[in-house]
Amino acid sequence: MAGDQSKPSGLITRPAARDLSDYQYHAVKIDTDGDIDYADTSNSDIAIGILQNAPDAEGAEAEVATEGTSKYVVTGSDTIAAGDKLGSDSSYHGKKVTADKAVYFCLAMEAATADGDIIEAKLVGHSLISA
Repeated sequence: MAGDQSKPSGLITRPAARDLSDYQYHAVKIDTDGDIDYADTSNSDIAIGILQNAPDAEGAEAEVATEGTSKYVVTGSDTIAAGDKLGSDSSYHGKKVTADKAVYFCLAMEAATADGDIIEAKLVGHSLISA
């Protein structure tokens, strides 16, 4: 899966809202306190990017890629092909989205078939699919 192609940029650093040590390469948002927390775009969260490190406590430094490409942990519920639009699910994994008005914030740069696969994704910012 994702190899040396990951080139995150637009890196921001903010305090973690909680222990995010199990969420490296998962979708994240800025919460109402201005801290980094995991994001479920299928539940109206606005993902700002992908967590690059694994902060292990509330207040620890969380580094987020907001541009470029990043590794992204994806779900195995759908086969993902290069070019597919990706949002996130309730596990904060990348999930292929196709429905009208579905939210996505990155594009798959490679295929994935299994839950927990790590692929390269191109961050494109908060977007909606329009039919």
